[in-house]
Amino acid sequence: MSVDVIVGLQRGDEGKGRFVDLVAGQYDIVARANGGANAGHTVIPAAGKEPLALHQIPSGVAYPGKLNIIGNGVYLDPERLLIEMDTIRGSGLKVSPDNLLISSATHLVLPHHIMLDTLREGSDGAQGSTKVGIAYVAADKYLREGVRLESVFQPDSLRAHVLAGLTKVNELLPAKQQRSTAELKQVAADWVVSTETLKAYIADTAEIINDRLKAGAKVLAEGAQAYWLDINHGMYPAVTSSSTTVNGMLDGLGVSAKHLGKVTGVTKSVKSHVGGGPLVTEVTDEALASRVRGPLSKSDSEYGVTTKRPRRIGFPDLVELRNAIRGNGVDELAISKLDHVQRYGDTVPVAVSYTYRGKQRRTAPTSAIALVDCQPNYQQLPTWQKDLAEVREYSDLPPEAVDFVELFESELGVPVTKIGVGPERSQVILR
Repeated sequence: MSVDVIVGLQRGDEGKGRFVDLVAGQYDIVARANGGANAGHTVIPAAGKEPLALHQIPSGVAYPGKLNIIGNGVYLDPERLLIEMDTIRGSGLKVSPDNLLISSATHLVLPHHIMLDTLREGSDGAQGSTKVGIAYVAADKYLREGVRLESVFQPDSLRAHVLAGLTKVNELLPAKQQRSTAELKQVAADWVVSTETLKAYIADTAEIINDRLKAGAKVLAEGAQAYWLDINHGMYPAVTSSSTTVNGMLDGLGVSAKHLGKVTGVTKSVKSHVGGGPLVTEVTDEALASRVRGPLSKSDSEYGVTTKRPRRIGFPDLVELRNAIRGNGVDELAISKLDHVQRYGDTVPVAVSYTYRGKQRRTAPTSAIALVDCQPNYQQLPTWQKDLAEVREYSDLPPEAVDFVELFESELGVPVTKIGVGPERSQVILR
């Protein structure tokens, strides 16, 4: 069988987890292939249940009987993973080696990576990261100085590596914040002991996925972050430290492109961004941005799942989506938060092209430097007053909402097959 992919087309936070959650029951395996604890996917396991924020574990964990895989392309934080496991179990769901396996080749986020990230974010060189060490584990990976999960089977060597990193970073701290050698040794020892508890979950996941594909299994790859944060194709340098495209995800699972099936691209009706970098259609009226963002207490509000930081808000942008659709080979679109569009007011501006250096263009330049010089060209659409929370049929949408969806289809050349009208699993219109 094939590997279907659900991938983000904007800057993360599009609602990928809820669409994965919607279809995960149709698959045998649900896999994460990139990113790390900097990702955040919110799923609601069942009606009336509290939202579940997932960071490293695939959203398929909400479905009994599904195998969830963390692939070799993920940057794994063992301590945060163990906390996430406990949180999931506390919600009544199962997490064990029966339904979760982790690639032995995943690179480990070590304690000193997080310390370095925190130091940078407190300095003039801050990049607006989630401070979970992703940039630094990625740097070690490509310097060939990293440590992979398989290292837990050599605990003495792993402990020495962790201690060396802690010692090096400890010397960068102000004298009053520095720890003694004995304290650092204890931190390293405790960290290794915690990480060793994951031994039962370690597997050659690439072999497992490929063998299962040959046997007819259906696999769903769940993307983390999104196209415009891709290290190669995003708005560099305001990007993440892994490949977030379909091709990068296949690599992060150890699967050939010949197995690629359907690609579903996820986009929000409301554009948002956490952290630094240009946002061409940014809403500069903070009162309007706050209204669109919604209250922090709501599960579908525009605050980072991982950081809880308020997201910057923009108007809908079809220009950036064209790049993401092209780069990912998207077959169909899933649009989330159609129910939020009326928060913009009586009309909503939708960017259909940019002006860059005096010329109009329908795709976006792929660097932060160039995006700063772009101006959006908008098409104004009327919004609607009808509450969409109970709408389940496309034909029951108000005409203005239909026009909004069909503008996406006509401008992007890809059919919209799923429309989110609320955070609950059932609040989706299928076409």
